[in-house]
Amino acid sequence: MSSLIADTSRHQAHQAVISQRRAALIAGLAYVIITVLSLFAISVLDGPTEPDNPAATVENIVNSEVLFRSGLAAFIIVLIADVVVAWALYVFFQRTSRELSLFAAWFRLLYVAIAAAALLNLLVILKLVDGTGYSTALEKGQRDAQVMLSLDAYNYGFFLGLVSFGVHLLLLGFVMVKSDYAPSILGILVALAGLGYVVINLARVVLPNYRDYEDLLLLLLAVLAAPGEFGLVGWLLWRGGKARPAAVGNP
Repeated sequence: MSSLIADTSRHQAHQAVISQRRAALIAGLAYVIITVLSLFAISVLDGPTEPDNPAATVENIVNSEVLFRSGLAAFIIVLIADVVVAWALYVFFQRTSRELSLFAAWFRLLYVAIAAAALLNLLVILKLVDGTGYSTALEKGQRDAQVMLSLDAYNYGFFLGLVSFGVHLLLLGFVMVKSDYAPSILGILVALAGLGYVVINLARVVLPNYRDYEDLLLLLLAVLAAPGEFGLVGWLLWRGGKARPAAVGNP
């Protein structure tokens, strides 16, 4: 009887390891999709913008409308992948703290909701530049100004969303440090990345002279975020959820 109970316990533990491993792989692969498509979407959506020249910005969008729409579509896929990551990381780390893991997941979902709302401004821009419907009631200068205001609304909304994303990474880093199956140093790096997102994206919104420090702050964000985020992806794909080898001499 005791042997049967022991076998059942080992089987359940084995199933738990498999479940964690699958969650780690799903999160890691979704993160890869996010990284690739985010770079594409950001470059495509930011490329046409000339901050001091509304007319040129509108012309650039009109001339690259298909590419602009493809960037928007890529961003939508990114947000879907972010939902997948939020779920997978919750499944993976709930063994350490169900409450904290769920709290971290909610902040990532909040980021997705804010970013999705910000993207609506890009759809408005497409309606403004196509020269049909209500946009025909606006003079060219008014239309160009409205496009720039919509771009600002998109940017500020996305920056606010990244504050929530930073809180998600802060909480995730804390859970990783607390766990007994994730590297503590990686958890610290993830938390530092989260702190960078929170502070620098709040600065974007709060500081009126942010542009004077933009290059320095973006460099600081890259230094803080890259080790933690890329380290997390690599660890999830290659080590996350794998059973640790038994110590030599253990039965």
